Amino acid sequence: MRNGFWLPAAMIAGLLARPDSLAAHHGAAAYDVQTLTTLSAVVTSFDWRNPHALLHFNVTDEKGTTERWTAETAGLIILVRAGWERDVLKPGDRISIIGRRATNGTHTMLLQRVVLPSGQELTSFIPPK
Repeated sequence: MRNGFWLPAAMIAGLLARPDSLAAHHGAAAYDVQTLTTLSAVVTSFDWRNPHALLHFNVTDEKGTTERWTAETAGLIILVRAGWERDVLKPGDRISIIGRRATNGTHTMLLQRVVLPSGQELTSFIPPK
């Protein structure tokens, strides 16, 4: 009888006490996973934080208008394993950025990879060996 009460009570308490980061976590549903977009960009900032780093950058369109963009990366542990470091991107760096655009039309993307001026590529996933 005791387990009949405590087990369901513990399960309910665990669900109610879940971390906010778990409740807020999401997949790639907000992005066009069928199409990759490549942009020439200038880094404005790089927020190295959990649960995902954010890369902020400017893109100049064909009319000369500057658009502000944000790319969401994988989690920090994945970035570290893929060769990223906290200071790998600095404001003013000119990069090529490849990712999957948001389906809602905002200037947001899910990062796939960045190409640095040196030609080095950094992926937002652990590359196969």
